[in-house]
Amino acid sequence: MATARASTAHFLLILLATLLCAAAAASSWDGREPWRCERRCEDRPRHQRARCVQECREEQERGGHELGRRGEGSGDERESESEQEQESRRPYVFDRRSFRRVVRSEQGSVRALRPFHEASKLLRGIRDYRVAVLEANPRSFIVPSHTDAHCICYVAQGEGVVATIENGERRSYTVKEGDVFVAPAGAVTYLANTDGRRKLVIAKILHTISVPGKFQFFFGAGGRNPESILSSFSKSVQRAAYKTSNERLERLFGKQDKGIIVRASEEQVRELRRHASEGGHCPHWPLPPFGESHGPYSLLDQRPSIANRHGQLYEADARSFRDLAEHDVRVSLANISAGSMSAPFYNSRSIKIAYVLDGEGHIEIVCPHLAQGGESEHGRRGGRSERRSRRGEEESEESEEEEEAGQGYRTIRARVSRGTAFVVPVGHPVVEVASRGSNLQIVCFEVQADRNEKVYLAGANNVLRKLDGAAKELAFAARAREVDEVLDAQREQGFLPGPEESGREEEHQGRRGRQEREREEEEEEGRRGRGRREELAETFLRLATGRL
Repeated sequence: MATARASTAHFLLILLATLLCAAAAASSWDGREPWRCERRCEDRPRHQRARCVQECREEQERGGHELGRRGEGSGDERESESEQEQESRRPYVFDRRSFRRVVRSEQGSVRALRPFHEASKLLRGIRDYRVAVLEANPRSFIVPSHTDAHCICYVAQGEGVVATIENGERRSYTVKEGDVFVAPAGAVTYLANTDGRRKLVIAKILHTISVPGKFQFFFGAGGRNPESILSSFSKSVQRAAYKTSNERLERLFGKQDKGIIVRASEEQVRELRRHASEGGHCPHWPLPPFGESHGPYSLLDQRPSIANRHGQLYEADARSFRDLAEHDVRVSLANISAGSMSAPFYNSRSIKIAYVLDGEGHIEIVCPHLAQGGESEHGRRGGRSERRSRRGEEESEESEEEEEAGQGYRTIRARVSRGTAFVVPVGHPVVEVASRGSNLQIVCFEVQADRNEKVYLAGANNVLRKLDGAAKELAFAARAREVDEVLDAQREQGFLPGPEESGREEEHQGRRGRQEREREEEEEEGRRGRGRREELAETFLRLATGRL
């Protein structure tokens, strides 16, 4: 009997402890339940409620992820560690998953790549730049705002209207695919997609000013979503600034709740287009002595700087488009034909930030830093970064003592497709190869573009061909004639046949060579046969003549 009571008491204690733990867990999760959080949002001012509700939902999502991580345990940590190691092996390449959604709406979105200096120490030289992509649905409107960053934009798809208000003057222009335009920091800017069928897609880099690698949108016009910056001032300041009542201010700043990208009617789109002038679709050269360029610059309407059957390169710089001069940026579009590739080259001064607009292929970037104990090697040998930092520093010091110039490079190879971004540092050779199935289109933003030179390492404009004979013999340890035979073999420049296409050409040339050799051998045998027949005929004639 006593044993039964003891076991019953023990069971009740276990049950009570289990219930207490469950209640504690439930109470801790209750704080994250959206309905409880949203109820607290009702106590906030009207213009802040939408933001509060959104924060509640984001907190709920984060809570779910945290529970998932706790359930998975060390396996998830190993997976995260593996992903970080994979990123460290390719610090210059970012796929579509690397972008964060900074603006979300039913009518479109803005996605931004995380700051470069957070992705890799090797990219600290462009810590002031970000990459972002705007996608707006047909007949949508992006509400007016200003940012604390300069935006250099390329219209990748569609058409629309862009308006900026700067120095008290409003300028409104139509833009289409292939246009480049600049939205200065602090200028109030708004856009509309005037196409009724296609999305408006704009790829851009942002040159941040206030905080390196960070940018913010400021909405003057707005309401609850987006929240207007004006509604954040105190009521007394708002009344004094607008000389009106609280009720009217509440109605004005409390209506808009559809987000940053909203739907526009056909009539509103026509009105925006009517006020817009045609963009500047011709070179702004020679430069005017005063003033600025007016409107966008149409890249695709210009003559390509390089063009052949393997690809075309279109470029805009400070000489052709003055708006780029202040920002020291060159914008270019490379259209590489299917199965072709860019000739190996490097930039003498510029850092190239590229974004794939369309197509598929792969790139190869030659990097000395990773081969000489750079970030990824240090990460592997240094004991997985922070946990063994002292040992990593010791090994880094040892590797620095043993460094020798020209003792190896590491090639970063990566598949690229629409939405992939990649960076090519100064002096790093790069090759871009299009797949056999489609052209590869890449928009490039080259920062620090002033006096930059694109140096080609293969093709008719190969820089190595400029070496004098003695330099070639000493550098290659071969006769200058042998070196020239290799360097002069490729007659194309800028864009070349890709590896597969080149292999097919070599196979075709080899097959054609074999056919020519076989034909020559047949002709030689024919000549020999004819010679023997003629010799026999001549002998026969001599014999016949002798008998006569």
